[in-house]
Amino acid sequence: MYRFRQLWKFSTLQFHKGVSEHQNVSQNVVLRGVTLKGRYNDLPNMLFFPEACDPVENWIPFFSDPANKILDYRNVHILSPRNFGTSDKHYSFDVEDLANDVVRYMYYNKITMATLAGHGFGAKVALAAGCYHPERTTGVFCIDYSPMDQRYHEAFTEFRGFIKKLSEINTKEMTKSQIEAFLKDNIECVKWRSIFSDNLVKLPSGQWDWKFSLKFLNDNISFNKADSLAFWPVKAGLYTGRAHFAFPEFSRWVHLGTNTLPMLKVCPQVRGFGHDVHSVQGDNNTLNHWIYEFKDQSFVFASRFTKFLSMYDGVHLLLKDRTEVGKEFVPSIIYSKKDPNHVYSDYSPAHYYHNWRFNNVYKNLDTQNK
Repeated sequence: MYRFRQLWKFSTLQFHKGVSEHQNVSQNVVLRGVTLKGRYNDLPNMLFFPEACDPVENWIPFFSDPANKILDYRNVHILSPRNFGTSDKHYSFDVEDLANDVVRYMYYNKITMATLAGHGFGAKVALAAGCYHPERTTGVFCIDYSPMDQRYHEAFTEFRGFIKKLSEINTKEMTKSQIEAFLKDNIECVKWRSIFSDNLVKLPSGQWDWKFSLKFLNDNISFNKADSLAFWPVKAGLYTGRAHFAFPEFSRWVHLGTNTLPMLKVCPQVRGFGHDVHSVQGDNNTLNHWIYEFKDQSFVFASRFTKFLSMYDGVHLLLKDRTEVGKEFVPSIIYSKKDPNHVYSDYSPAHYYHNWRFNNVYKNLDTQNK
């Protein structure tokens, strides 16, 4: 196992200001995390959401590694979903609320359109935002996730048991060493134990607490509700844009035989296995969900990322890939070919500047033409 535990020394890394607050109104939730500026000026943006409880810091080496080349194509915003990390807390995990958090962040940070990506529960957030706000989404990339009911998967029941264990103690009455000892005795999975340990935060009073909202999380996963972290609700509808799914060959979250079908059901533009759905070869390791922990596996996932970003993301759906932009023309089909009075023509599908809403690029262009 290869552990990316040391942060990559990257000069354009910026953690977002502000502290997590409990909000009474869902619309007031603010997402926070870290922004990695790409290596070129005026790059499009990608918003990435980690797995539940997983700190954003764990993904910084993956995205900032020069060998992965992701920052050659995008500015990357690694954001904690609501109720995790430094993002605000609110009891709702409703899929529409999760989606609205994303576009609200985009508006406050003057991002017109973005690539949405995520890992596990974070991929659910990204896909939900794409379903509810396709006009703000250039593409969706999901790592080890399928839009289906995963509440009875072994991996999720294991996570639910760990959260239940954490709910049995009051961290504010314990020292950090006592909490660490509890984790060692009760959390069998070394990775989840490490994640929970990373989520310990010292309050101004000197007491210890979790960075994530343990009560809201435990209430959500303890009952088989429609807004469960592991359930994809039908009301989210379809995502009609470009999407890509990648997962480990022996994933505990996406079973290759059956769990790939919901990907095609929710994302009708997905062309199927080998095109937009990929399993990454690897060992049958119970920790393969955490792709950044394995050097070879993380590089393959990064390659899938860069291929999607460079060739498909943001490309008009009537075109095969980016190589056809400006070269291939689509025939007009407004009228029947049998109409002798209609002059048939071809057109080139339009592509907009990625940040047109918060930029005067088109206004300035009109002025020059005049």
